[in-house]
Amino acid sequence: DGVMFAYQTKSWDSYFGWFRNSESDLGQAAAVGSAAPNVAGGSATVGGAGNLVGGDANRDADMFIFYNQIKMVPGMVIEPFYVYYKNNYSSADNAGQGVGTAKHSNQTRHMVGNRIEFRKGGFDFSNEIAYQFGQMGQLGACQGEQKCLHINAWATRNWIGYTFYDTAWKTRLAFNLDYASGDSRNNCGTGGGNMGCKSANTFENFFPTNHIHMGYMDVQAWKNMLSPSVNLQARPSARDHIELWYTNLNLANSKDCWYRGAQGCYVFSNNNNTKTHIGDEIDVAYTRMFADGKVALQAAYGTIFSGGYLTSTLNQTANQHWAYMSLWMNF
Repeated sequence: DGVMFAYQTKSWDSYFGWFRNSESDLGQAAAVGSAAPNVAGGSATVGGAGNLVGGDANRDADMFIFYNQIKMVPGMVIEPFYVYYKNNYSSADNAGQGVGTAKHSNQTRHMVGNRIEFRKGGFDFSNEIAYQFGQMGQLGACQGEQKCLHINAWATRNWIGYTFYDTAWKTRLAFNLDYASGDSRNNCGTGGGNMGCKSANTFENFFPTNHIHMGYMDVQAWKNMLSPSVNLQARPSARDHIELWYTNLNLANSKDCWYRGAQGCYVFSNNNNTKTHIGDEIDVAYTRMFADGKVALQAAYGTIFSGGYLTSTLNQTANQHWAYMSLWMNF
């Protein structure tokens, strides 16, 4: 639950929001989000006559957002933002995947960042950069509920493209680079590694929907990743859109987890791992629009050719294949 306030003018827009991401003294379906199970520790349980017992009203998680869009520069949009995430759960409640656990409990995280978008003629360019800092508690590293680990994480996303508007298919060729920091000691305190906790430098993706941003197959979150890609799009007609996309998937830190699109740690890296190349993803998507663009049918197919990280860590040599079809409507 949350509330968002907006102030909008011709020159700029501002938004301020407060969201309760987890309410510890109420029954919840997925308090940590991102396809993860509910936070167990400190949460209320159902007692006799259906009454909630054992709840701790002070163990909640809140997110405050201050987002701005500056529109006064011709041909450019500038979007500075600030996010404050406060998780009051115990260090033991949600930390099973180390310091990179999605919505890690017992943390105070600040994020400052900016996004710019520029268009002139056929050229377009966008850059987003975000820096996170704060403190986190972790079992085996901090005494009690102290926050002895310092957060120092950052991420960036970059696109540069050119659209050939004077051609019949309006072809667009673009190049992209995504990066998000990791931490070589991320699985400390989990039993999965022999290294002690000293930092919490894995970037937190918060509540992502990485689909179509980092590959259609959803195999990589915006955390501990380095991913250059090439994208080609065209419109054979006013109703048809085709897309070809190549993405080179890598870990930013070879000792940190491979995080899938839902943010969870898919597999802990070996302590002596030096491989970072997950694989090469190729996607093909076709979209057909109806009813003046209000209805569309989309079909996509993707494949990943296994890289050195998959073959060494998971002994995975076979390629992965994935396809989907969807019908979507705009109201």
